[in-house]
Amino acid sequence: MDGAKTSVKADRSLHEQPAQQSQDQGGTGAGDLPRDPAFLASLASSLLDHADFARVYIDRDGVCRHTDRRFAALLGRPPEVLLGAAIGGIDHPVARAVGEARLALAFTGDSAPVDCEIDGQDGQRALLGGSLLVHRDGDGRILGFLGAFHETGDPRRIADFVLRRDPFVTTLLDAAVDGIIVSDRSGLIRSINRACLTLFGYEESELLGKSMTALMPPPFSRDHGKYIETYTRTERPKIIGIGRDTLGRRKDGTVFPIHLSVGEAKLGDEVTFVGIIRDISDRLAAEQRASYLARHDPLTGVLTRTAFLEECEAVMADAPGGEQGGFALFTLDVDQFSDVNEAFGFHVGDAALKAMVSRVTEVLPSNTYICRVAADEFAALARVDGMEHAQTLADVLHDRLTASIYADRHWVRLRLSIGAALQGGTRQTLEDLNAKAKLALQAVQHDGGNAVCFYTPEMAAAATRRMLLTMHLTHAIERNEMHLVYQPIVDKTGRVVSAEALLRWTHHSLGPVSPGEFIPVAEESGLIVPITDWVLSTAIGQMARWEIEDVLPERVFLNISGQQFLRGNLTVRLTELLADCPALRSRLGLEITEQAAVRDLKVAVRTLGELSALGIQTAIDDFGSGYSSLSYVQQLPVAKLKIDRAFVIDVPENPKSNALVRAAVGMAHGLGLTTVAEGVETEEQRDFLISVGCDMMQGYLFGKPMMPDTLADMVRGQRCVVPG
Repeated sequence: MDGAKTSVKADRSLHEQPAQQSQDQGGTGAGDLPRDPAFLASLASSLLDHADFARVYIDRDGVCRHTDRRFAALLGRPPEVLLGAAIGGIDHPVARAVGEARLALAFTGDSAPVDCEIDGQDGQRALLGGSLLVHRDGDGRILGFLGAFHETGDPRRIADFVLRRDPFVTTLLDAAVDGIIVSDRSGLIRSINRACLTLFGYEESELLGKSMTALMPPPFSRDHGKYIETYTRTERPKIIGIGRDTLGRRKDGTVFPIHLSVGEAKLGDEVTFVGIIRDISDRLAAEQRASYLARHDPLTGVLTRTAFLEECEAVMADAPGGEQGGFALFTLDVDQFSDVNEAFGFHVGDAALKAMVSRVTEVLPSNTYICRVAADEFAALARVDGMEHAQTLADVLHDRLTASIYADRHWVRLRLSIGAALQGGTRQTLEDLNAKAKLALQAVQHDGGNAVCFYTPEMAAAATRRMLLTMHLTHAIERNEMHLVYQPIVDKTGRVVSAEALLRWTHHSLGPVSPGEFIPVAEESGLIVPITDWVLSTAIGQMARWEIEDVLPERVFLNISGQQFLRGNLTVRLTELLADCPALRSRLGLEITEQAAVRDLKVAVRTLGELSALGIQTAIDDFGSGYSSLSYVQQLPVAKLKIDRAFVIDVPENPKSNALVRAAVGMAHGLGLTTVAEGVETEEQRDFLISVGCDMMQGYLFGKPMMPDTLADMVRGQRCVVPG
């Protein structure tokens, strides 16, 4: 055989040398083998008869020309049967493997490996491995093929063959999306599929035969050997059959999260481990994102209410107690935030909220916890050094949050109410602080909002009272606890021309409850709507009785809540109530506050126009206590302006109040409106109002709110007075 080539070549020049030349040279040269044909024949015979190989020689047509007893035994046939037989026609795995190698060598190459599984002599699985060599003549023409094969029962070699050479297994592994690694009992990689190579960035040759630790970062790579040793000794697996999340390491050193499932298989007595690996970077990122969104507001990025409670309760539980310092809880509510969304759009409102949160983080300490409680309500828990520090933070916070905000190309100015509670000397839970801060927030909102208020013990009593009133107010109408009283409205001469119906509530156990106390409760609870409907029905019924008695004033005014006014069905309801007495339409008047009128100006203008079409007169109540804008008033189809008592009480002693009342009367007359001054209690006030041209007046000077019969007597009595 030529050492430079693996083919068998017939050297014609060797046979043509004279025998004398060979003898002259003594048969050998220094370091050379004899080239005598007889010597070579003897050497070949020795190799063929005594080497531990199974041998076969096939001519170029695939016909067996020589076989030893070992090869014949592999095929289960006597040698004489194989001689002259075509190898490709024999139905046996060894014959098929040799035939496939011969066909491959007919086109290219000088040798081809031959590997196939067989049944060994002991009946166990075995592996036949070897090579088929090309036999050429001096001109390179193929004369035949020489095969030499060796049988082995080594389980590792058998497993390696099955995993790496079996076409079906190879195709199956490479078709898998997940990475698949097969290792032996010692943790050496015996097979690895294409997906796994791509995942870790290796070539196959770089990993085969290497330890699995090449794919593990510390400390997993350090502990892998201990695990294998423990398993080998005890056969108690920790992860076999159980998938788990762990870490892998790529060729470039990158560490990334993987999910690893390990299975165990046996090939004979050999243990094989199969690992299935999946990159879970995207899954973990999605889980982390979902976890973040579950605990954070998607718009502002602050904590959700649930996460806020968990974080704050934990930090408060771990904080040391003491008289000085502690925590302050701030509740922040944007007043009338819907106006921002309606005026500029939700995108501007969202931008304003994000800017607001940014300012909160700038003002409050860095370790403050912030959450979004509702659409426009937030809470913040901050460490403080005492009440003075907490009040300073609250004031600075209010100043910053009510300053102009540039939101999505618009300048926005927010109104903000802040309720706060300070952790006292005794340990308090977050729930306690939150309840107190909410009470403080309610207090500041009841006072008009846009301010800061800290909790005081009196607020708890007030809250209990409001809850009690709400509960009893629900049943006040059905228990017949409500009634109406009427206060006269007089002209400049003192004659009763109109009256205002006022609601009163006398509870069977609480006694008389002030309207200033129960009306806000009714508005906050939503009970004001059914109560207002009862007032309308009751007052119209009283007007009908007065008309029959001929004591009905020129106009009776009723107060309408903003909720009832803006619901859109007020005109329909009044039409139903006045259906049996249409003449009362021109005798009925409605009073609405400035705040209700301008809350939704478009709805207000439409509703007031519908009321005017019915002949029902409307008036702006408490003018001057709200927006007091001429631009609003001139858009509203009203007939009267009622000047708030806060301006009347100081006249004529207070020059500023005098100027305001004079301006209000002048403006109203300029718009063609009639003026009514409320809260007139002295003759000096009356005389001043008459001097500035006020059309009508109302107050204790002319009569306190009275029962219907008393007002009827007043109207009836003034008709008996004969003009002088």
